[in-house]
Amino acid sequence: MKKTEKGFTIIEVALVLAIGALIFLVVFLAVPALQRNQRNDARKRDISNVVESVSSRNSNNPTTALKDGATPYNASTSPITKDTDLGKYIDTLSSNINFVYVKKKGTTLGDPGKPSGPSAATAEQIWVIKSSECDGLHHVKAAPGRKSAVVGTIENNSGYEFYCQDAS
Repeated sequence: MKKTEKGFTIIEVALVLAIGALIFLVVFLAVPALQRNQRNDARKRDISNVVESVSSRNSNNPTTALKDGATPYNASTSPITKDTDLGKYIDTLSSNINFVYVKKKGTTLGDPGKPSGPSAATAEQIWVIKSSECDGLHHVKAAPGRKSAVVGTIENNSGYEFYCQDAS
């Protein structure tokens, strides 16, 4: 009489566990990147909304310059402050943004210790820099007239970087 044993060998079990671990690793690595991309998409939409607001404000007030200052905004606790110069034109922003600042020409990017300049680590803020325009996606240069550069921050693998769009 021939005796047969049923069951899995240790190699088969180890192979199934290795495949399961590989699937878990791929999911574990992909989820943070997907969340970062969603936050970046929301920040880019917010920057586009501010660009549209600056353009609308300049169209409706062709003879007056945009005023310096901050427009407090926190979607989770309160609506946009509508009594500020630019705040009247901003409809809605995501909960990622706390302030929209309007700064004068010559404001530089990338110096966290300088109170007049945005830091890439301040992802909750959008900066409107008057009499400036974007020099690529990450830099600002002086520009004539009523042009403004709208700068925010987006996340990358190693931290934050600036993201710039022009408004006129």
